[in-house]
Amino acid sequence: MRLFILTSSKFAIPSALLCQKVLDIIELGLSSTQIHFYIVGDRLPDFLLTLAQKNESVTIIEKKAAEKLIKEVTNAAIIHFGATLKGSDRFAHYFIPLSHPTCIPGLSIIRKWNLTKAFKNYLKKSVATYSINEWATSFLKNKFKDYTLKIQEAYLPIHELPVYEWVALAGAKNSLTDGANYYLAFQPIDAFVDMLKEFSIFKKWQQTNMVLVFIFANEKEVAKAETLLTGYKFRDSIVIKSIYNMELKWIAATYAILFNNIYFDKTSLIEMAIKYDIPLLFNNAENQKELLPISWQQAGEQFSFEEKGGLSNHFKLYYKDEVYRQGRARMGKQWLNDLYDKKKNIALVKIPLTLKTN
Repeated sequence: MRLFILTSSKFAIPSALLCQKVLDIIELGLSSTQIHFYIVGDRLPDFLLTLAQKNESVTIIEKKAAEKLIKEVTNAAIIHFGATLKGSDRFAHYFIPLSHPTCIPGLSIIRKWNLTKAFKNYLKKSVATYSINEWATSFLKNKFKDYTLKIQEAYLPIHELPVYEWVALAGAKNSLTDGANYYLAFQPIDAFVDMLKEFSIFKKWQQTNMVLVFIFANEKEVAKAETLLTGYKFRDSIVIKSIYNMELKWIAATYAILFNNIYFDKTSLIEMAIKYDIPLLFNNAENQKELLPISWQQAGEQFSFEEKGGLSNHFKLYYKDEVYRQGRARMGKQWLNDLYDKKKNIALVKIPLTLKTN
């Protein structure tokens, strides 16, 4: 079987995350001698290039070349994360949603409608739509009740992340924060100023060069945050980036990650951070609790980001108490190990070993 894996998506999925899932799929499937993998895309990360160089059953191919090849072959299938390959309609398509328009803030009504329509079409066209964990499964089945039989949970753990030596991590810090330690924050734009206020309290207490790096969903939010930052006392200690430009090194090199208002689209980022021994902090304010399923609540520490002094106290705690920080990282690691052990004992779809062609 020729298995074409598309590395682009209509939805807000960081390239680093999407390409990691491509790696996970191929690593699980390399045990099969019946599959030849075609990674479809341009400007791919080094770890996918290395994978292709080391395995004769893996080929990297540009999209135009793939569109030409797909017309000439038989016994093929397509895996995608929200994309199309021209000329592939006669083959089986498998959709793996890593995001949904609901998870993307700041969309216009028309843009959201178009993306929602595209998402439903991908689901309808697919032979099966695979959710990568129970959080995604619950979201998708509640959202698309007419397609519950088509939505199946799959076993797709993170196989192996890039290993960064301290020199690489130091380089990431140098390029991102001029060498300073930093917290990563996935904070919605409407709560941006509140976190700045809490960070100011922390900076006044500690007189530290610690930096706060905000990761926003798109360039529109980045621009708005830059405007709101005008006149901020600790402006030099704030970095603002778009999630589209995020690198895995940023996750591996951070002190801790703060997640506010998260959906299932952040689950892979959560797993990656835990793999890199990074502690996680979740907002459990009353208006956020329903977003974090019970089964994921042990992945990190929970407290209310809205409570006065809550964020500043945690900035201080994680900065001053390395033992506490490492303990929280171990808590996340144990949770993830337990999650994977549980999944191994459940009869889940194993991508790509159970895929079939038309």
